Formats: sequence, structure tokens, C-alpha cells
Amino acid sequence: AKRIQEEVERDQRKKDKETAVKKAQTEAQLRRAREQQVQMQEHFLAIEAQRERQEFERVLAVQQKGQIQEEVKDRNARSKRLHHAEEVRKQIKEKETDLIHNRQMFFEEGIKLDQEATERRRRLDEIKKKKLEELQGAGVPSKYVNEVSRRAMKPQTSLITH
Repeated sequence: AKRIQEEVERDQRKKDKETAVKKAQTEAQLRRAREQQVQMQEHFLAIEAQRERQEFERVLAVQQKGQIQEEVKDRNARSKRLHHAEEVRKQIKEKETDLIHNRQMFFEEGIKLDQEATERRRRLDEIKKKKLEELQGAGVPSKYVNEVSRRAMKPQTSLITH
């Protein structure tokens, strides 16, 4: 009886030991599976982080390229506006110069016409005096000479108004 009991106890201890070993193996296997799962999750997170970083860098590069293109476009537009403004100023200056020149020519023409008119009057006055002297020299009575002199020397109204 004692032997049977010892054998039963031995079997029980053997079963308990096998169960404990099995439990320890299962726990170790679960730990390894859990560690492997954590490693896989970290690996996938690292891959996802790398993808996000690459996408961010791609978007950033596209934005920087767009910004550079916009800056170039703005510089070109500003350059065109400045060039156009310079052309307009140049045209305005040319017009002003032409106006000043035309006005100066107009005044010079006026002065020239006045000088010509003065010279014409002076010559006419000389001719009138000479003719009056010829009339007196020809013996025309002074009464008639004076009448002709009065009419000839009378100031004439000019056709040009000032």
C-alpha cells in the first residue's frame, strides 16, 4: 500500500512537473510571441514613420519649388511693371520736350513775324517820305502834299491781333 501510494505520489509529482514544464514552455512561447508582436509593431511603426517622413519631405519640396516659381514670377512681373513705367516716363518726357520745342518755335515765329512787319512798316514809311519829297520837289502845292501826307502817315489797323 505504501508503495502504491509512493507510486501515485511519484506519478502526481511527475504530472505536476510535466504540467509546470508545459506551463513554463507555454508562458515562454507566449512571451516570445508577445515580444515578436511588439517587434513587428515597432517595425511597422518605423516603416510608417519613414513613409510619413518621405511624404512630408516630398510635400515640402513641392511647396518650396512652388514658392520659388512664384517668387520668380513676381520678380518678372515687377520687372515688367518697372520697365513699362520707365517707358511711359520716357514717352512723357519726349512729349514734354516736343511741346517745349513747338512752343519755342511758335514764339520764335511770332518774333520773326513781328520783326518782318516792323521792317515792312519802316520800308513803307521810307517810301512814303520819299514820295512826299518827290511830290514837293515836283512843285505840288503844299496843301495837297499835306493832305496826302496826313492820309499816308495815318496809322493803319493791323490784320494781326495781339
